[in-house]
Amino acid sequence: MAEHEVVEVRATGRTPETVTAEIGEVLAKRSVEGWDLQHVQPIIYNSSTTGYLILFFRREVVSE
Repeated sequence: MAEHEVVEVRATGRTPETVTAEIGEVLAKRSVEGWDLQHVQPIIYNSSTTGYLILFFRREVVSE
């Protein structure tokens, strides 16, 4: 059985370097917790180019 988690990263009004750094932090933390990144989806918000990036994670649940 698997569980899923969705994380949003705001991109609007931020430099690419700042967004990249935040994504790196999210990936590092989730990786330690056993999560695998499955998909990244950009979300347009208020007619901006890319308002948010939605990161979809998945990990297997270990039954006791």
